[in-house]
Amino acid sequence: MSSERSNWKSPGVFAAVFLAVPVTAWTGEELRCIDPAQGMSRCVVVGPSDLAHTSQFSAPGVDTLKGQMQETLKQVDLALKSRGSALDQAVKLNIYVTQDSATPEVQAVLAETFSGGHSPAVCFVTTRLPWPRALVALDAVGVSSEDRASSEAENPEASKIGSACRLLPQGPRVYISGQAEKGDGTLADATRQTLASLQRTLEFLGLDKRHVVQVKSFLMPMAHYSQAEQEIAKFFAGMDVPTCVYVEWNSSLPIEIELIVAADDVPALREGPAVEVRTPPGMTTPAIYSRLTIVRHPVTIYTSGLYPADASAAPEHQLRSLFSNLKRCLDETGSDWMHLVKATYYVNDEELNKQHNLVRPDYFSPRRPPAASKAMVAGTGQAGQGICMDFIVVPGEP
Repeated sequence: MSSERSNWKSPGVFAAVFLAVPVTAWTGEELRCIDPAQGMSRCVVVGPSDLAHTSQFSAPGVDTLKGQMQETLKQVDLALKSRGSALDQAVKLNIYVTQDSATPEVQAVLAETFSGGHSPAVCFVTTRLPWPRALVALDAVGVSSEDRASSEAENPEASKIGSACRLLPQGPRVYISGQAEKGDGTLADATRQTLASLQRTLEFLGLDKRHVVQVKSFLMPMAHYSQAEQEIAKFFAGMDVPTCVYVEWNSSLPIEIELIVAADDVPALREGPAVEVRTPPGMTTPAIYSRLTIVRHPVTIYTSGLYPADASAAPEHQLRSLFSNLKRCLDETGSDWMHLVKATYYVNDEELNKQHNLVRPDYFSPRRPPAASKAMVAGTGQAGQGICMDFIVVPGEP
């Protein structure tokens, strides 16, 4: 992960000492929203399920922000339906706005859309978007069911955009931290070289390109994103391209790419702890994040984007309040520090960025920190906030 390099080296494979929780051990609800309010939940707990992941959608042809958000939600609903899910089964929304000031109006649309007991976890970030006239974009994760999938199979509207949604089946799945190669310094070659590096990581795990569910790129400049898009299409030539998401970052490197990967059909990855971390050959093993996490627990927990309690406080105090907020989420969902799976950090304050690296070791175990990507961005989706943290976790073993 380019923005979080570490020179500390240790053995390449770490595994938890805990046993995995079998699917039959889960006795909770299939879907539980914690603190739902105004169209968003602080956390969402998802029982054993296939999970549909969409690409990044927007509606730049609509003139108003509210209209774009409403139309984008309709597109996402159709995409989810193509994989046996729907917007009313969404468990996570990642929302991309072009300015922090857009967030309240977007939140108002969410409150209108998710007015019942179910609301997804939501994370915001401020970024330029691939479409010049777009004001907002989003991607989603939804619970999928075979019954719903069969009933939607004949839906002509859903089938039109089915390629923009991929299924992450129940069973082992892998979250690969952002990897970055500079190449010759151009966005096209950096993308090509980074994808080649990711392919070596997949091969290390006994996986290949067809297992990739989502490709998320942190890149610069967004105006040239089509160069990355073309290289991704070439990389997956001859097969369906996975869902894709683009965020503009501020970095010395043109691009960093992370992956979500299905591993349910790989026998060698089925046995093991609920969460396992590994380091591919030739890479260092950092103390504050993992190169990848293999997840075998049948339950998935999504948090909304977490912010400091007081954005005017000293950087260290802001960060400790953030981790206290995360601890509350872990306690209420039956998880703990050893079961963090994936983290995304959006930062637009350099001092918070530095302090974040210093504070994390006080909370994360060096034996099993989450896979992660950190991006310096235009904004965190909330005016005045310099950092946002977003997590996927699983329950701790009983």
